[in-house]
Amino acid sequence: MLYIIAYLLFAAGPLLALIPGRRIPALLAWLLMTSACVLAGIQGVMAIAAGQSLPLITLSLPIIGPFDFVQTPLGGLLILITSSVFAVAIPFVTRDANLYSAARRGLFLAIAMLTLASMIGFFLAGSIVAFIFCWELAALAIWGLITFETRQSKPVAAGLLTLALSELGSLAGLVSLLLLASAAGTPQLSGIAHAVPEMSPTLLMVAGLLAFFGFGMKAGIIPLNVWLPAAHGTAPRSTSPILSGATLNLGLYAFLRIDAPIALHQPHLGLIILSSGALTALIGIIYALVEKDMKRLLAQSSVENMGIATAGIGAGLTFAAYGHPLLGGASMVAGLYHMINHSTFKTLLFLGAGGIDASTGTHNLDELGGLMKRLPALGSFFLVGAFAIAALPPFNGFVSEWLLLESLLRVVEIPDIPVRITFALSGALLALTSGLALTCFIMLPGSALMGLPRSPQAASAKKAPLTVVLPMGLLALLALLLGLAATLVIPVLSRLAATLLGTNPTASLVPDFFHVPSQVPMAVRHALDPIGASLGAAFLPLRSLVVMHLDQTPAPVVYAMSTLLTFVVLVLMLGSVWILVRVIRRRRVTRNTLWDAGLTRLRPEMTYTATTFAAPVRVVFQGFFHPLIEENEKRHGAFVLTRSYHQVITNISERLVIQPSIRVALYIASRLARMHKGHVNTYASYILVAMVVVLIIVAGAGSR
Repeated sequence: MLYIIAYLLFAAGPLLALIPGRRIPALLAWLLMTSACVLAGIQGVMAIAAGQSLPLITLSLPIIGPFDFVQTPLGGLLILITSSVFAVAIPFVTRDANLYSAARRGLFLAIAMLTLASMIGFFLAGSIVAFIFCWELAALAIWGLITFETRQSKPVAAGLLTLALSELGSLAGLVSLLLLASAAGTPQLSGIAHAVPEMSPTLLMVAGLLAFFGFGMKAGIIPLNVWLPAAHGTAPRSTSPILSGATLNLGLYAFLRIDAPIALHQPHLGLIILSSGALTALIGIIYALVEKDMKRLLAQSSVENMGIATAGIGAGLTFAAYGHPLLGGASMVAGLYHMINHSTFKTLLFLGAGGIDASTGTHNLDELGGLMKRLPALGSFFLVGAFAIAALPPFNGFVSEWLLLESLLRVVEIPDIPVRITFALSGALLALTSGLALTCFIMLPGSALMGLPRSPQAASAKKAPLTVVLPMGLLALLALLLGLAATLVIPVLSRLAATLLGTNPTASLVPDFFHVPSQVPMAVRHALDPIGASLGAAFLPLRSLVVMHLDQTPAPVVYAMSTLLTFVVLVLMLGSVWILVRVIRRRRVTRNTLWDAGLTRLRPEMTYTATTFAAPVRVVFQGFFHPLIEENEKRHGAFVLTRSYHQVITNISERLVIQPSIRVALYIASRLARMHKGHVNTYASYILVAMVVVLIIVAGAGSR
């Protein structure tokens, strides 16, 4: 019932925006659409709490077949995340919608609501027809958001690229589903999952790979990830939080729903998912480091974070396939946790990028600087998002990345050497990714917020809109809480992991630790004391030490961490420094003019920009980037007035996969085009050959 009411409100919001005027229609539309998001989020929470699948709608359409919708706990989590992202982004969306005329304002909001409605339908889909229908509807809505400003060529080109790759991925995913449905004898997704153990291993591997790389396109998994920076760089600024914080999860959910049952019986598929995720993460952050466009940088970072979440899911499926479901649950929890965290801090950062664009009119990092003084609230919340995505404690990014890296170390339980090597290489790639991410998200706020303004737009920045600042504050608080309250989040995600792997990690490993620590057996508590399990037990309001301890001798620790204790230590350290500074300031200080070497003041052009900050990375990865140098020269007669050089970096996926594929397709098309040219006798010979081939086939079939 809540879904029906939410869908009615989704439809009513854009209709109200058609009313002439600006403030009242926008306010009413915002209230209705936010209410719809809240109702959908409540229903998502109810689905998680139910812990089992419940049928919602069962239809049988002529020719098409079953068109069913089912409520699942995992789908409920995705609906909760999606509704929350839209709820905090809608104020900015409605504000920017007022820049258009009434008709275009209503259309803009309608496309945004269609995106949300189709995504909710996708997370509820129970049959192949409903699954593909909602996927395609969401793809068209996303294309509509990207190309809404159709007067410019770049949005049109980015939208066409997104739509083309989306359809390519959809085709691969549809083939996968049809193969599985044919083997299972049912179009129901649940029936396909139950029939997986009886299917051919070759069929499972082919279908699993098609589903992973096909649907993984929406999550930015290589090699079909080149659409992300193009789409975010040109899409309306208010839609970027939606595109990154919500729509990327479509791909993760798709291959979780389809590939998880397959990978439990095909361990190599889990290894491919793990290694592809780790490689995607590294490639994403490398390209993010050399971007000077803030939106494109954040888009490349989304590729990185989707890769990290994918690696966690792949590790979980691999552990379970090799007979270690508890270890698999630990990795799966880390992957799901990072998916939630990415939606939180990336929505926060894209809102900040949109707010900076609204205040300055640019999102070019080389033209910003000095915004912390002019936009203190936005800058502070933006810093929290940067700390979170850089995996700095005590914020949420640290929790999920630390849990994932620790869980990967438990590969020692698997004796297979190739598996250990794959895990080791993937862990090394993820560790390198974490280090580069820290560098990247020092550079981002440093070049955008700190230093001196490097352009007139930055020097005259307007006040940031409240529709950006208030949601950013809420998300910054959530990023902190998701870091501190890890012991409240992990049991919930463990129950969701149990629906995929069949085992609840926190229920099977020290179940009481996450609820009543004092009831943990003394032997286990003593075993955990060397890693700090007893620290803070007397005064911390929430036990934030996360430990999974197997019931073995000796019992290995799966992962351990205390974000709340870390937070307390950080507060004490910062408080001590503040007190010491205040005490020292009371002493008399003598101030003298320093020798300035003739430099009376620092000029903006002397400060570090994003381009100069990334120069060492460009040098180190020069062979990886394979840059092209474009030379522009202005002459007056025989004299050269100016000469400039511009470096063009092409994404490795585009360079090694997409461009060669296009060249092959064009070559084949040019060869086939010759068949359309020639004499009538040539066409007659084609027909004769075709008839002979058909007669031979028919004769062979008849003889059987």
